[in-house]
Order: sequence, then structure tokens, then C-alpha cells
Amino acid sequence: MWDENSCRFVIGREAWNLLQSELRDNGLFSAQLAEAGSYSATASWSVSATPLESGVLGAGAIWNVFPNATDPIHDVMDHVGPVDAVYTWVNSADPSWRTDYEHAKAEADSNLNSSSTDPGRFVSHDELKFSLRSLELNLPWINHIYLVTAGQAPSWLVEEHPKITIVDHSEILDAACLPTFNSHAIEARLSFIPGLSERFLYINDDVFFGRPVSPNVFYGPAGQAKFSLSRGHFMDADEVDLPVNSAAKNNQSLMSSTYHRTTSRKFKHVAHPQLRSIHELAYKQYPEELARTVEHQFRHPTDISLPSSLAHQLAARSAKGYPTEIDYAYLDIGDSDFALQALRLTRGVLPQMFCLNEIRQASEVQQQERVIKNLFQSMYPYRSSFEKLNLV
Repeated sequence: MWDENSCRFVIGREAWNLLQSELRDNGLFSAQLAEAGSYSATASWSVSATPLESGVLGAGAIWNVFPNATDPIHDVMDHVGPVDAVYTWVNSADPSWRTDYEHAKAEADSNLNSSSTDPGRFVSHDELKFSLRSLELNLPWINHIYLVTAGQAPSWLVEEHPKITIVDHSEILDAACLPTFNSHAIEARLSFIPGLSERFLYINDDVFFGRPVSPNVFYGPAGQAKFSLSRGHFMDADEVDLPVNSAAKNNQSLMSSTYHRTTSRKFKHVAHPQLRSIHELAYKQYPEELARTVEHQFRHPTDISLPSSLAHQLAARSAKGYPTEIDYAYLDIGDSDFALQALRLTRGVLPQMFCLNEIRQASEVQQQERVIKNLFQSMYPYRSSFEKLNLV
């Protein structure tokens, strides 16, 4: 039978032994996964129409096999292992960074999508400060926070805070790839952060937590990463050549060629639960594609997006990840009704997470600065322990 909670087929051991014979008689193949994909299952198997080697990382429907005469135990237990948080951040007002950016932009491929080099992508509205406030308030169980930057730190940040480590790009990227202004490149190297836990949340600084959430929102009881699919399809996007859509198509191509399965749906712009081991698997399977991505100074049509898309698909195919629903809101700063969206957000029940994304160019969002500031101050008025006391 289908279990909505674990998003898997569940079956008793004796029934599974009988079913395997029927599967073979009908030309289907089964292979036992390296580890059970559910807390109480004794084994998990992948069923596919194509032959699979024993122990293969799942490429078909997943069946969880339970002891006989025992009802499947639903995955209701919390994962209690350490979970870190990783943010990426840049100070585009830094003169040194600005000089490097202008130089790189002048030499960039003129055929790149204009959004790849648009300076509006790097404009800060102090999102990081308020995202950290929301994190400390609603996710106090986070083990450690890593802030990945271009040798920078926010002026308000307590750099000596025992729960925060600033990671320079030079610590995770080769010198030949620096400076970089490519978020895909930086994201592809997150698993190389020294000391990073096996499980970590990758959080863009435009993502905020609206109310308390527990670890099981992000991880199953056996530590599986949960991901949330959007209703949108990147192939139906108005601008299919945007870097985010190009990367999604490249991810789709890789998954289709390797596993003969993929998705055309987008993933929600939320905090992304990650498994460091899945990133390592990606480097084993797609070393050339990742190397090319890391070498690009700006987002490129051949890039792949690892933590926000490819890692989720690899986790699903490895029986180490499964889809879930997240209470989430998305606000586009560039929309003409952004102020109304912000008002509705603060007047209703806050979602678990929400995102203030910036699709429009910087010149179109200047008028929204006051709305953003008022929104942040009304929702997160109190300092976090990560902020210096002598700054407003």
C-alpha cells in the first residue's frame, strides 16, 4: 500500500517475497538499497523496468519492507543529530569587491543573460541581519552557522560569536576561480566547508522563518532530507533562458541520463535541507559539470545548481530524501503590489518560511526600500545575539 507519511510503498516481509516473484514474472526488476529509507523498515527496495545492480542508488519506485504482523510505524520521530546552517552573503558596497566586479563584468561573455551580471542581484536590504533574527528565534536547535563571504563581514556582526564561523571564498574555491560572482559556483563548494556537519540547511539571506519549526520539518527520523516542490514548471517560465531555469534544465538532463527519471517542477525557494554525502556523490557522478560551474565567474547557461535542485533529486534517487509540504509564502519585491503582499503577510498567520525575492532590476525596486525596512522591523524588532550592541 501507499503510505502518505513516508511517500513510499509499504509491505510486510512475507508479502514482499511473494510480490518479488510477480515482479519478475512481469518483467520488472528489484534491487535492495544500501540502507532502509524509513525509520522502522527492515529493508528498502527499488523497483524499476530496467535492470539494476544490487545496492544501486534507487532509480525506481521505493518499497519499504516491514516485519510481519507489524503495522508500519509512521515516521513521527524527530531527527536529533546536529544540523548546521550555511548562509552566503556579499557586501556589494565594498569598494574592493566593486572594483573586482566591474573588472570581471567588463571581460564577461556578452552572450550571458543580462541578469547574470545585473548589479541589482547583489544589492542588500539588510536581509541577513533579519534572517538571523528569525533563525535564532524559531530554530534554536541549529548547531552552528557558517557565513560564506568574499572576505567580508557585516559591520553589525559579532564575528567572535561562538556559534558563527565566517568562511572566505578562498577556503572552498581554488585561487584560479576567484573572484567569483556566480552563486552557482559558490553553492557547488559548500560541502568543502571545514567542520560542516553531514546535515545542514542552505539558506539564502532572503529566506525568513515566520514561526518555530522543529528539525523534522527538514529531516526524516532516519535523517532523510525533505524537499518541497513548487507547482511551477521551469519549462513554462516566461524567461526560459534565465540562469535559474538554464541550471534547472541542465540538472534535468543529468538526472534523465543517469537515472531515466527527473522532474520539470521547480523547488520552492526555502531553506534547503542538505546531506554532505549527497554533495560528495554529485562530485563522483558529475565531476566535469561541477568543475565547469565552479570556473564560471558569472552564472552561465551550462551551470548546474547543486543544493537548491540537483542535491534534492539525487537524495530522492538514493532513498535519502523525499518530498514534503512546507507552509511557505513568496513575495517579489519588484511586483507593483509588493506593499499589499507585505501587509497581508503581517496581518495573517505567519508561514513557517517566507521569501523576499528580487526578480526585477535594481532601478525598479528603489521605491520598495521603506516597505522592506518597515516589514523587517515590525516582524523582528529584537536584536539577535549575533548583533553588536552599539549599533542601531
